[in-house]
Amino acid sequence: MEKKRSGFDEIEKMLQEIGSKIDLLIEKGTKATGEVSEEIEKKITELHRKKEKLEKELHEKKSTFEEKYRGKKGNAQPFLDESLDHFKQSVRSLINAINEFLK
Repeated sequence: MEKKRSGFDEIEKMLQEIGSKIDLLIEKGTKATGEVSEEIEKKITELHRKKEKLEKELHEKKSTFEEKYRGKKGNAQPFLDESLDHFKQSVRSLINAINEFLK
């Protein structure tokens, strides 16, 4: 279970990084004008929505994990590892998208 907690902690850290990058985008967006500013605002709103969705999904998965698999770790471990890997990849993809947008 400790391994999973550190996995959840890693994802929470990634989500905090996403939040910081979104804040940077907001700062850049306030400096932009006209049509560019509108496009940046749309992207920021979309990124906020995706981040909130990922945070909600993380908390749901974390709660489900803690409730259902506390005593059944051995049987569920491969599935949990796979799910966590997929979730981490989606967070990394979002970070990469934000990095591309910041360029």
